[in-house]
Amino acid sequence: MIQKLIERTNTTEFYQDSDLKLESYNYNPSSNTLEMFLSINQISYDIPIEYEEWKLTCIKTENFNGLFSQRMLPYVKLKVLKNHPLLLKYHENELECEIKGKPENVNEFIGELSNVLEKETGNWITVNEYFWNNVEYYKKYSKRTICIPKSLEKSIKEVCKKHKLNFSVNNEIIGEDKGYADKPKAKVLIFGNEDVSPNDFF
Repeated sequence: MIQKLIERTNTTEFYQDSDLKLESYNYNPSSNTLEMFLSINQISYDIPIEYEEWKLTCIKTENFNGLFSQRMLPYVKLKVLKNHPLLLKYHENELECEIKGKPENVNEFIGELSNVLEKETGNWITVNEYFWNNVEYYKKYSKRTICIPKSLEKSIKEVCKKHKLNFSVNNEIIGEDKGYADKPKAKVLIFGNEDVSPNDFF
């Protein structure tokens, strides 16, 4: 059924004169189930001429975000993505990394990490996911442990080296040892429009 809605939102007719709205939603944290009630409104000179209702149920939901605007991005095109920066922690091995030392300029260090993550993940993963952006923290502590997807190792290591910090990988967590994050079949349902903004950039 979801394939029908995806196809509907990707038609030329929909793109030209329809809006997709989130009317309401319900999230059950005990079952990780998200229900969304959506409407499609066909517009002609500001007069609705067609109305459809859709219900989407997402099971085993890990996260949902950006669905709270009354009207979504203009001319939403639904898409299910098997590869996306948000899926890195579910699809890739996880590295336990230890960073030793104190950056001389914390703001520059955090800024360069932020730029690297924006380049690597399209800003879907931000620096606050792994690092404290707080000068006092770095004054007190010279050692920290972070867990990152394997593909981010090289770029983060290079920034640490530039700021004279020792970066080492202590453990690589694979498969079932990742616990809840072991979801190699996880996908992203995105309410986007690549004519306005690419799906891999937040």
